[in-house]
Amino acid sequence: MELDKLIQAFTQVVQSQDYVFDNVAIEDISALRQTLADLNNPTTESFAEAVRLWYINHESVRDAVLITEREITKVQKTNPASQEYTLTNRSQVLQEELQKLEEKKRGEEKDKSN
Repeated sequence: MELDKLIQAFTQVVQSQDYVFDNVAIEDISALRQTLADLNNPTTESFAEAVRLWYINHESVRDAVLITEREITKVQKTNPASQEYTLTNRSQVLQEELQKLEEKKRGEEKDKSN
């Protein structure tokens, strides 16, 4: 799997397939967000590896990412100078989307328990 496609696929799953995140995955999102935040000068490789190591423990998320990755036909190639900037943007977007997902799912669980 190409690293750019992995990151793109995971972000798409977070944005549009929240149903694949079970309670355990939601609980683990905080750890992923912290891991991503702790990356010093993240490279595409380190960022993708952190995401991969997280989702490998969550089967339904992993399967959704793999299927989504297959559906991505083409990721625009950027020049190396703008690639790190793009990664910074992706990191911020993914962090925001993970936070939204976590808050939404926790809110749903709270509503169910009331």
